[in-house]
Amino acid sequence: MMKSSPTIACLLLLFSSLLPAQTAKSDRTLHGVVQDQSGAVIPGATVVLRAQNSNEAGRTTTDEHGSFSLPELAPCNCQIEVAKEGFRTMLVPIRPSSARQPLHIVLPVAAVAEDVTVAADTSAQLSTEIGQNQSGNVMDTNALDRIPLFDQDYITTMSRFLDADSTGTSGTSLVVNGVEANGPGVTASAIQSVKINQNPYTALYSRPGRARIEIVTKGGTPQFHGSATFLYRDSLFDASNAFAQTRPSEQRTYLEGSVTGPLSHSKKTTFLASLDTDKDDQQEIVVAETPNGLINQNVPYPKNHYFLSGRVFHDYAQSNQFWIGYSYEHATTRNEEVGGNVLPEAGTNTLFFEHEINVGHVYVPSSKLVNALHFLVGHYDRQTHSITNAPQIEVSGAFTGGGAQADERRTEYHFDGTDIVTYTSGKHEIKFGIDVPDISRRGFDDWTNQLGTYSFADLNAYAASQPFLYITQRGEGHVDFLEKTFAGIFEDTIRPRSNLSLSLGVRYYWQNYFHDIPYNFAPRFGFAVAPRAKGRTVIRGGAGVFFDRTGPTPIADLLHFNGVRLKRFIVDSPTYPVQPAQLASVPTSIVTLDPNQRIPYSLQYGIGIEQQLNAATSVFVNYVGMRGIDRFRSRDVNAPPPPDYAARPNPAIGQDRQIESEGYLKSNALELGFRGRPTKFLTGQARYNLGKTYNDSGWIGGFPANSYAPNADWSRSYNDQRHKFDMLASLEAGKWFNFGTALSIYSGKPVNITTGRDDNHDGLTIDRPVGVPRNIMHGPSFIGFDLNAGHDFALTREGKKGPVASLTVNAFNVLNHPNYTTYVGVAGSPFFGRPIQAEPPRRMQLNLEFKF
Repeated sequence: MMKSSPTIACLLLLFSSLLPAQTAKSDRTLHGVVQDQSGAVIPGATVVLRAQNSNEAGRTTTDEHGSFSLPELAPCNCQIEVAKEGFRTMLVPIRPSSARQPLHIVLPVAAVAEDVTVAADTSAQLSTEIGQNQSGNVMDTNALDRIPLFDQDYITTMSRFLDADSTGTSGTSLVVNGVEANGPGVTASAIQSVKINQNPYTALYSRPGRARIEIVTKGGTPQFHGSATFLYRDSLFDASNAFAQTRPSEQRTYLEGSVTGPLSHSKKTTFLASLDTDKDDQQEIVVAETPNGLINQNVPYPKNHYFLSGRVFHDYAQSNQFWIGYSYEHATTRNEEVGGNVLPEAGTNTLFFEHEINVGHVYVPSSKLVNALHFLVGHYDRQTHSITNAPQIEVSGAFTGGGAQADERRTEYHFDGTDIVTYTSGKHEIKFGIDVPDISRRGFDDWTNQLGTYSFADLNAYAASQPFLYITQRGEGHVDFLEKTFAGIFEDTIRPRSNLSLSLGVRYYWQNYFHDIPYNFAPRFGFAVAPRAKGRTVIRGGAGVFFDRTGPTPIADLLHFNGVRLKRFIVDSPTYPVQPAQLASVPTSIVTLDPNQRIPYSLQYGIGIEQQLNAATSVFVNYVGMRGIDRFRSRDVNAPPPPDYAARPNPAIGQDRQIESEGYLKSNALELGFRGRPTKFLTGQARYNLGKTYNDSGWIGGFPANSYAPNADWSRSYNDQRHKFDMLASLEAGKWFNFGTALSIYSGKPVNITTGRDDNHDGLTIDRPVGVPRNIMHGPSFIGFDLNAGHDFALTREGKKGPVASLTVNAFNVLNHPNYTTYVGVAGSPFFGRPIQAEPPRRMQLNLEFKF
């Protein structure tokens, strides 16, 4: 039997020596605390004392600190039963003893048969716990079953509540069972819950609440349970695409399921297996103008995906658990990147596969300590192959043809992990430990632009064979490197009074390759207070510093384009085709790191009021502000200077793309929302966001239009949407039908206007007309309204406690609103100011689910 976690052996010895001695309880009262497997306390859990004959001898619920007390029976072999929705019920034996130690009970998350519906009675009750903010979005697997869920893609469905400008350079942070990961590691039916913005300023995670998705997966069960889902779509039942002359022939079939049960007679060893396989035959719509006229055609865009995983869990001692799992994923796609003004010949085919091993260990060494260790190791391989082996042709705002020139391969051997110790004493809950978001051996094979890309200002220039730019790459395309990121965590949650909680934390951050700065400390703070101890109002807020992380691509660029390994040539006003002598006279371009570069960080802060309306419903009003400081951007420090832009200052090199941290972002938002069960039939959550975000740098690879005047790019962020409304809700119409709805209404994002030429001869086609600010044109609004209706068929006399089959009909974009996605901002384009792509039209989907 496993006795301790070797990673914290020294810490346990230290803390055990500090624990106060326990004295005998003359009143024979049982005391204890209930927590989840991450160490967070669980308020509102039901605690029942049962005598030897299983009769109830006492009952209570845990308070806001997860604590309880019960009068003990006379010395006997009794049991404590602890239950809470969303968690497995635990039975803890109570042995005869003259001295009673405080009990420390850890509840594992519920498994398949124990799922509950989101935003029901408990989730909407106000609490002064720091992590129980009602502005968070939380859904469990049953709740996701009750809303329109396109292709079982719960991550995309929940992502509507994220803030794109908070996500950072590496994108959205996906946290699975406390560890950052590339994917959830299990299929949809093996997901226990999905959370966004829960405890937004905690030090446990690298990104703020609106920039991370937290997923908790299910565990094993001592009884056999399972789920299987079949999904079917066919364009025969769909509306016509806004840009398709003929309705695309599309079809999708998807089969997914999971099963769990015991692996031993004692039922302490259990398993969870999950599998999905799907075939998705979609089509993309090409709308392009060529010398031969308008092209409007449907192009097949098939995807095939396969995923399987298996996990084994072993429970030992009191609430201790060890588990290990393996997963494999394989996916292929044809004609990627095709659509809009990209012709089929310029598409790519992709291949992806990943192996991953997950290990978890929860260890409870004493009544005050919980150690949660979780790590994963994996191998990742993604290959991109151009369909056509030819130079790429780009005619600004008209069409992209020739070859994709996008051949590359990316491999990765990675390790991610956390080890968090939770120490509870009196009014303090202290968490400390380490977080390793990524230690990876990366391999990058870059064969892009081997035959080059020709850029033409318009169709007339293309007809005259007069490109204004040619870019090609020659040399060694392979690099491999070790990317390392590390974080240290400390957080103290203090509950000085029953109506007040405070959280004080700090997160230490370090990343290699970017000057390895050793002193990046990010303080975090949160509070929650109820003006009246038993009132229905909670005021909460907080602030935090969040450091950015580059991800692997900028590191690969620095290693590739060092002037020796992979040479990039930018030819201004080339012949067509380019001549070897002209190419030989052009110096190579490089990528460098600004000597004064720092890791960017954002300061996010907010305050809000939550008001409980009834036992299961609350509303909230929040203000959220963010400042992005020293944000990443790229700048050509060897660009031809104004006013004539004739020659580069250093003729020995071409473009010198310098990665620097000089950008700035400013964001303010007001949020209004509700969450819970306003009636016995209706459950849901909604949020309206009124916000404004401005910045002068979009991303780490983004250049200003004029590298000598980067501050002139200050304008609306590419993600700025003044108004956003999102709602997810389900309605239970008695025993007959379940209805679900998803509604999203957004104002448009901005569109940048460009000339479509390289007027300042820096090798970039992002020049704007004179006097035109960045992102000045307003893009299209978005309206998404989805509905579903389902019925559960009980297959035995046990009703819904036994096997159940569910039939659901889904309709997406019910209003068939033409949600345009691509507006052309190239001034000389025949499509200027017009859309050339749109979201899919109204589509129907059939789901058949079986649970036992």
